[in-house]
Amino acid sequence: MADGTTGSAVPGAGGERIARAAHGQELVWRTGRRSGGLLLQHVADTFRLGAAIDEGQVRSALAVLTARHTALRTSLRVLDGGLRQVVHPGIELPVEFADLGGADDGKRAERLAELADQAAALPFDPARAPLWRAVAVRLGEADWAVVLVAHQLVCDPASLFLLNAELAELCAAEEQGRAPELVEPAPDFADHADRQHGSAAAGLRTRAAEFWRARLAGRPSGHGLPLDRPRPAVRAGTGAEVRSAFPAGLAAALRAGIELRAGAERLAESRLPVLLAGYAALLHDRSGRTDHLIGVPVSGRRRPETLALVGALAGRLVLRLDTSGDPSFAALVDRVQAVASAAWEHQDQPLPVPLDPEHPVEPVHQLAFNLAQGREPGAPGSCAEDELLLEVADHAARLVYDTELFAPATARALLDDYLALLTAGLADPAAPLSRLLSAPPGAAAGRPPAAARDGRAESFPAGSRGPSEPEGPREGRSAPSVLLRSTQ
Repeated sequence: MADGTTGSAVPGAGGERIARAAHGQELVWRTGRRSGGLLLQHVADTFRLGAAIDEGQVRSALAVLTARHTALRTSLRVLDGGLRQVVHPGIELPVEFADLGGADDGKRAERLAELADQAAALPFDPARAPLWRAVAVRLGEADWAVVLVAHQLVCDPASLFLLNAELAELCAAEEQGRAPELVEPAPDFADHADRQHGSAAAGLRTRAAEFWRARLAGRPSGHGLPLDRPRPAVRAGTGAEVRSAFPAGLAAALRAGIELRAGAERLAESRLPVLLAGYAALLHDRSGRTDHLIGVPVSGRRRPETLALVGALAGRLVLRLDTSGDPSFAALVDRVQAVASAAWEHQDQPLPVPLDPEHPVEPVHQLAFNLAQGREPGAPGSCAEDELLLEVADHAARLVYDTELFAPATARALLDDYLALLTAGLADPAAPLSRLLSAPPGAAAGRPPAAARDGRAESFPAGSRGPSEPEGPREGRSAPSVLLRSTQ
């Protein structure tokens, strides 16, 4: 590239614009390279549209979205040793149509789910735009469903909310024969990436890099949890999961968590540090270590100019949690709160991990946590981006595990013990970890081994899923699903 690594997007040979990749795109690319091939990470959702329109009008609405948001016309390539966005001036709309208007209600829902699964299972080639596809399904006279699947290189879960709102307004305007009422488009995503790498952000990047280097200095190698199988040289990322509803009383205890007190102090300001403290206690017990690294998702949308931006903004923070000194559960919650608050202030810049577009880079963390407030845990997937991912919702939890490393019975015991430790900690916040770990209700040490269960075979409410911003619940629709599939 003539402009090296900075400066405005430049034109390509075919009229494309070429720009630096955004931090979120680099994160997705690194994750894929760690799988020994390209790990295809898809966000997917099914939008319902109550409008009496035809196929041409649906296609017209999707064309407007594509023109408004450059991320929907973007591919990714390695050029001159760096990851680059290639923004195309136009694309052929990747839209298919189906008509289920004549099917009965039961068959219609089943067939729609099949079409959504088929669309999500197809891979994308990152070097070829567009990195999204849609299936528009007519369900009735004034009832459409649009399945939208996109690669996380160009779209994150929050972007699907924006696209859904705009698509609904565009289709309503088509039906009513009026001009759509849309907000001014957000800044161009390629320009957003350019600003991230530009000189104006240099000071912020430097401060963030210093923070993360200090925070992660001397970090442990691996998580220390006993494995059922030797760790392979290259992970395939094959995943499965176990799920569990909350034990009786746990949901109520969590809802009241901000009012619980340890002595004269409030236990926590939100559910996140409480849930993470339980996770840290479990890791402390199972690994014998006191230093734990856990990745948590962030939306990357703290700044006003990013709120209406369609693109790959979502990222990860790494929380380094300390369980040394036999703290009480309340004290451990305070430690988690302090660590999370400091990390949140530096979420706009990536961790100081070099991006090598051609080769994998070892992950900073192997374990992850997700807070799924206001909804059920995510839909079952067939891939594990992390070695373990604990996701907690309002009334249930799931543990996604790497099947190359952990057996189903081990995953089940880990999830059961997590819920037991969390219950015990909320019941007695002043109790030290040693007491909570000695005999938590239902812990593995005091019960026979649970039968192995694969969460993909269990029946849980269906719906759209995906990573949620830990700071608070989303209002309105459920979050879209994040589907992780491997080409291996």
